[in-house]
Amino acid sequence: IEEVQAAERAAAAAKKPATTSTADASQSTTRICASCQQSLPESAYNKNQWRNKPEGQSKCRTCVEKSLANEQAAQSNKAATDLQEAERAVAAAQTPHEKLKAESRLSALQAEKVTGLKPVRLGRGRGRGGGGSGGRGRGGRGRGSAGRSTK
Repeated sequence: IEEVQAAERAAAAAKKPATTSTADASQSTTRICASCQQSLPESAYNKNQWRNKPEGQSKCRTCVEKSLANEQAAQSNKAATDLQEAERAVAAAQTPHEKLKAESRLSALQAEKVTGLKPVRLGRGRGRGGGGSGGRGRGGRGRGSAGRSTK
C-alpha cells in the first residue's frame, strides 16, 4: 500500500506544471524542513505543509512519509503487545468471571487485528440522554401527576 501511495505522489509531482513567470518564481522559495533540517524547494513539500504551516513547523514529503511509517509501526507493535498481554491474562485467569473477561478482551483484540475495526461497547446506560427519569416524558410528570384534576 505504501509503495502505491509513493508512486501516486511521484506521479502527482511529475504532473505539476513548471512555474516560469516572475510572480510565481518570487513565491517559490526554499524552506527548512522541521525534521531533517534541509533547505528544500516548494516541490519537496505537499500543499498543506507549504501553505498552512510556518517554516519552523513544515516537514518535507520524505519526512512526512517516514513519520507516518513510524507511527504505523508503533501502532502494530502496541497491538501485538496488547494481544500477548491478553493471552497471558487468559492463562492466568482463575475464576469464571476473570476467564470470561479475559477471553472477551482477547477475542475483541483478535477481531480488531483481522478486521481493523474496534469493538462496539454495549450496555452503557439507557441510551438517548442517559437520564434516569423513570420512564415517560419529562421527569415523571404526566399522567399520574398530583397536580392533575380528576372528575
